[in-house]
Amino acid sequence: MTNPKRGELKLKLGEKSYDCKLNMDVLVRIEQNLGGSLLRLANKMQEADISGLQMVSILTPVLRSSGEDLKDSDVKRIIWDAGVTSTITTCAEIIAFIVGGNEGDEGNGKSGDNL
Repeated sequence: MTNPKRGELKLKLGEKSYDCKLNMDVLVRIEQNLGGSLLRLANKMQEADISGLQMVSILTPVLRSSGEDLKDSDVKRIIWDAGVTSTITTCAEIIAFIVGGNEGDEGNGKSGDNL
């Protein structure tokens, strides 16, 4: 069972599920891969504007947070097998999860646990 308050997110791509653990390190790796802000990409995604390279840039560090030793080439295969439309939805879910951050987590006394 995942705990969103701890940055845990279960993703299903194709036939496989991944128990991911999102944190600040994952966010920084995503932004390094993108060469810019995740928020900028979130704004572009409102118009369904995301490239295959951006999907790989997001998914590689996120899927690696599940403990899988995946390379970009592995993630490209996962995207292709799962389908581009499904993967776009998954990327949007990841971005919403990260941007949503600690919402609903007030008063737990553990600020900074999530991201």
